[in-house]
Amino acid sequence: MRRFRQLVVPFLSCCLLAFRLTAQPLSKQPVVVLPEHGDLASLHGGLAYFRDSLRTRTITDVANLATSSAFRPITTPVPNFGYITGVQAARPVWLRFRLDNRTTIPQTWLAEIDFWSFDELQLFVVDAHNQVLSTSPIIGWKTPASKRLRHHRHYWFPFTVPANRPVTAYLRMFKQRGTQILPISLVRESAYEPAVQSGYLFWGGVLFTLTFVAVMSLIFFLTTLDRIYSKYIFCLLGLVGFFVINDGFMNQFAFEEQFWLPRQNVYFLFPLILFYSQLTFVRTFLSLRHTPSSRWHTIGTVVLWCGLFCLMGLTFEKIRPFTPTIELIMVRLFSIFYWFPMPVIGAYIVVSIVRKYHVREAWLYLIAVAPFYTLNLGQVFANFGFIPTYEPVANFAYYAIAALFEVLVLTVGLAYRYKMDRDQTERLIKESTVQQQRTYQAEVQTLALKNNLLIEKERIARDLHDNVGAHLAFIVTNLTQISDQAEKQSVKDGKQWASRLRNIVMHTREAVKLLRETIWAIHQESFTVEEFGERLDQYINRYFHETDGLHVDVLVTGSQTQRLSSTQVLNLFRIVQEALTNVVKHAQATTAIVQLEVSPSGHITLRIHDNGLGFTWANGTVSTQHYGMQNMQTRAQELGVPSGSSLIMVQP
Repeated sequence: MRRFRQLVVPFLSCCLLAFRLTAQPLSKQPVVVLPEHGDLASLHGGLAYFRDSLRTRTITDVANLATSSAFRPITTPVPNFGYITGVQAARPVWLRFRLDNRTTIPQTWLAEIDFWSFDELQLFVVDAHNQVLSTSPIIGWKTPASKRLRHHRHYWFPFTVPANRPVTAYLRMFKQRGTQILPISLVRESAYEPAVQSGYLFWGGVLFTLTFVAVMSLIFFLTTLDRIYSKYIFCLLGLVGFFVINDGFMNQFAFEEQFWLPRQNVYFLFPLILFYSQLTFVRTFLSLRHTPSSRWHTIGTVVLWCGLFCLMGLTFEKIRPFTPTIELIMVRLFSIFYWFPMPVIGAYIVVSIVRKYHVREAWLYLIAVAPFYTLNLGQVFANFGFIPTYEPVANFAYYAIAALFEVLVLTVGLAYRYKMDRDQTERLIKESTVQQQRTYQAEVQTLALKNNLLIEKERIARDLHDNVGAHLAFIVTNLTQISDQAEKQSVKDGKQWASRLRNIVMHTREAVKLLRETIWAIHQESFTVEEFGERLDQYINRYFHETDGLHVDVLVTGSQTQRLSSTQVLNLFRIVQEALTNVVKHAQATTAIVQLEVSPSGHITLRIHDNGLGFTWANGTVSTQHYGMQNMQTRAQELGVPSGSSLIMVQP
């Protein structure tokens, strides 16, 4: 960095020294010889100027200064007298150029001032003896185009140069605020119409192109609702306003509207909108909001507030005029805030490239805006006298070409961005579609598997019912008949055999009962808690109601609509069945309560209480001899009880 400064500082010093040397006064002002056939006459090198510090000098006073050193030569291609900050600092400037008509006929020429915002302009033509040959009326930006010497947005001053005679023209210029660039050129009167037509054709094409791109961007915005296109429309409208103002179209075609703001503030409005609209676009196009460099987004927000302050300053003066001191302060602040967006935009570009956030977009934007910003910065440097005021800096036709280049590059870039976004969207849609297809196929396979499982469960249930159930029923029927016959017959030990056969019948019926319950449990895929409670209550009423003096109550609480799988239902059913069977066989209880609670989260709590004798075992663990208790614990583990846990039995 130090080496860079060591190289740049001497280079800039040499440039400034060269500019100062070229700006030294000349001993004698050259005479511009009017061409005999050409339509243009160059005034470069033939201009001199004089600042009227008294503000009251007349053409006679100024013409008498011709032999003195009051007039200083203008060495830059376009006269530029810097900034004027207010009425107190404003001074008239007299511009002088000498013409020589060496032909035998008088020549009529037009002096064109290609800038609209002067307060007063007046052209005088004097002869070699300082006799005034012609005097134009005073015209300025407050003069309607219809009342000027030529009905045009620029200022045209016709004058005639006699044959074989030299003349001297004096142009008095007065401006109260802003840039004092004075682009002047000489055009033969016969070439006025072609020049005007070509100018309108050029600017019509420029403004039509910018407006057309703005309309197309509006269509893209309405189609995609992407904010980048709304910011781009803002930039395009800022460019349109910039050219409409600076090339005088508003002064010519919307004369009254320019007085909506006080004085010439409308002249500053659209350039302000242009630069700040560029900043709003960059903040979206090269967004740094969610990056480690997000502080630049905050800085951009602060700068936008500065732009709002400038806008308020331009409009507030209409309510109450500023005093000279306040005006000077406001102009200085406005001059600073006016250029705030440009370094911030530059920082966005540099940070995006260096930090590799939006490298391609940053280079694209840099290439797009480089010509336009170079011209604007060139005008700033020229206004402060750092560089000469070259023709491209003062001629807005070059700005128009630079703006069209910017719009072309950014439009192509946004179109490419739209294509990339569309391709990415299509890719995401395609991936989503593929994922949905895979999910659908998986769901179809799952449903097919469930369907096959249901079919298999129905087949098993049907086989159990038709085969095993039928055989068990046949056994029960025959055993019942045999036991009845054995009891009727007077055989030895007949009653003993009948009792044994009835035990077999009882166990067989128990097997049939268990088989039916199993078929019921596996026949459906799932049951609600309410359905299971009703089935459990039916089972208890059928097989345990008032059996041996035992009264059983069933209480089902919690989420009644919670669904239980067939495996859960079968395991719960078997646990209740085993527990109640143990109560009947061993507890000698008179009452028992079966409590089932199912929470919405699926947690199942099953409690069975009785007022029987109860029992104990060593160390609180289930003995290996209690097969029923072990089966209950195994079924509880299948329901989700951890395998390391043991079944807890509480004595009454």
